[in-house]
Amino acid sequence: MYTIKRAAELTGISVATLRAWERRYGVVSPKRSDGGYRLYGPEDVRALAIMNSLVTDGWSAREAAAETLRRLSAPEPAGRAGAGRSARVSPIRPHGPSRGPQSEDAEAFLRAAERLDAASATAVLDARFALGTFEHVVDDWLMPTLRLVGEAWAHGRLTVAGEHLVSYAVQRRLAAAYEAASGRSDGPGLLIGLPTGARHELGLLAFAVAARRAGFATAYVGADLPADEWVRAVELRHAAGIVMAVPRADDINAARAIVEAVHARHPEVVVGLGGSEQEAIEDGVVHLGHSITVAVGEMTRHLRISA
Repeated sequence: MYTIKRAAELTGISVATLRAWERRYGVVSPKRSDGGYRLYGPEDVRALAIMNSLVTDGWSAREAAAETLRRLSAPEPAGRAGAGRSARVSPIRPHGPSRGPQSEDAEAFLRAAERLDAASATAVLDARFALGTFEHVVDDWLMPTLRLVGEAWAHGRLTVAGEHLVSYAVQRRLAAAYEAASGRSDGPGLLIGLPTGARHELGLLAFAVAARRAGFATAYVGADLPADEWVRAVELRHAAGIVMAVPRADDINAARAIVEAVHARHPEVVVGLGGSEQEAIEDGVVHLGHSITVAVGEMTRHLRISA
């Protein structure tokens, strides 16, 4: 359970906004501690993250609240849950282009990539991460901007060198944030990495930072890890859960092999999947959606970590 301050930090909104959304729209229903303080669970954090994403994308607060409640109450399709563990999360995706300073910073980031200007790319990252919590900046600006980088490369605006340059700038920033984050040594052990052949790390590394900030005892094992090494790592770390990204269709079979190998030896381990192709694997997994705030909330709920 989270205090109101911590819930606000995790979702990137102010305490005043959280209280207003709770009072006016009923999107969360916190419990009360023995001392009368509000306590928010993972489902409350998920609801706030969904609503915040919608409001950021231009929805009115009233419309966003109604859509949030609709998503939370939508029944899970029959036959999609796996081994009693699967938690389907509605993806949080932008409904249109960002406006104002966010889009200006995204364009500045693209221009830095065009010029192979690492210093300017780093300056844009510094400016954005100074404006909000890590989770809020990643979900609402960094990931949408990286999608724009990929589109710009696909359409010929950026060279391969430019795309690599800004990706490396982001990787450095996320790696530094991961080292600076302080997870609890007594929190649930969580292995985080990519299946054999997969190398798209940025979204997963951002999740690793958020998970460590939320109190998980994380071990980031990186890209291209074979199934037998996942099993060995689970045993060495006594991990309660693993999180993988499945970014491409080509990664599905390798990820499925890892899920099966881990569950064959350790059926109690919770397996969380992110990435564009996460829903291709159905049995025995938790689908984490496309927001690091929501993803951390889902793993928190399944592993019962407390604030």
